[in-house]
Amino acid sequence: MSVAEYFRELTFPARSLGTMISLVTFYLLGSLASLAGLLGLWLAIIVAPAMFRYLILLAQARARGIGADSPGIEYFSLVGNLWTLFPAIPAIAVAQGWLFLTTSYGVVAGVLFGLVAAAIVPAMMAVLMITRSPAQSLNPVALWTLVRGCGTSYWYAPVTLGLMLIVPTLLSGLPNWLQSLVELYLVFAFYAVTGAVTRHKKLIDEVYIDDPLEPDVEQQLSDLAAERTAVLNHAYGFVSRGNRAGGLEHVYAWLRQDPDPDDAWPWFLAQMLKWEQDEHALFFAQRYLSRLLGHDDFIKASKLMLRCRLVNERFRPLAEDLPAAIDAAGRCGNTALAEALKRL
Repeated sequence: MSVAEYFRELTFPARSLGTMISLVTFYLLGSLASLAGLLGLWLAIIVAPAMFRYLILLAQARARGIGADSPGIEYFSLVGNLWTLFPAIPAIAVAQGWLFLTTSYGVVAGVLFGLVAAAIVPAMMAVLMITRSPAQSLNPVALWTLVRGCGTSYWYAPVTLGLMLIVPTLLSGLPNWLQSLVELYLVFAFYAVTGAVTRHKKLIDEVYIDDPLEPDVEQQLSDLAAERTAVLNHAYGFVSRGNRAGGLEHVYAWLRQDPDPDDAWPWFLAQMLKWEQDEHALFFAQRYLSRLLGHDDFIKASKLMLRCRLVNERFRPLAEDLPAAIDAAGRCGNTALAEALKRL
């Protein structure tokens, strides 16, 4: 990313009508919440998660070089897509950590803490954007893999986070409403830049695997969705008691009769990656990779391997699939992945 490209991303919220409308909407709702007393607290509980959801989707859109859709009513639900609410946790942790260190040990301690946070938080948000996994956004290996993949472009994101801390101080003489609006703008710009720093290497397209669409109420009640969920829960019961092989075999047995296995395989993988111990999903992924390679689906196979290596860079295909996996990576032009597989 060049300096000119960085400034285009920094100004993206102002140049995109949809993003600017969303920004103003969240600003007005936040202002209303701050003025509404006890009722405002309930409004804030609804508005804050919606804004965090939009910010993550804004980062995903800029990672692909497109604009983000304006938030719909579904953004304001307190259920569903819970992973998009994770940014609230590091935001609160950083704010509280900075306040504690500044008041207890002085300004220098607060500044040092702010520099460390500014270096790490963008990587956490980028990994979350790609993997949809809060656990992976706390994984040091995944964070380092992300930073290494972005190269020097990554550091534009920490610089933007630094602006979020410095600019409000410089604008202290402005009216409060204008200061708040500028602060919110910088938050939107930070997420736009965070997504954009991954774009030149197409990290989101290489690693991100499209999960099945969130089912609506009718789909949730369908027999197929209920049966898959029951199979997954039963398998988890085996796995949680130390019988991984039995749990996965239960899923494989279901997949042999699932009416839409092409949809079912990625669905089960996505759900397993949400388990507390995601290494079980990697064993499942080995079998899924065998299926993709057997169908000559080289693109999905490469994306699956990249995502699994982001979860754990020691992930490897089954021994009998290794030559085909190397060939798939080569066919997709991912020489780095092919070389990494050759070293296994």
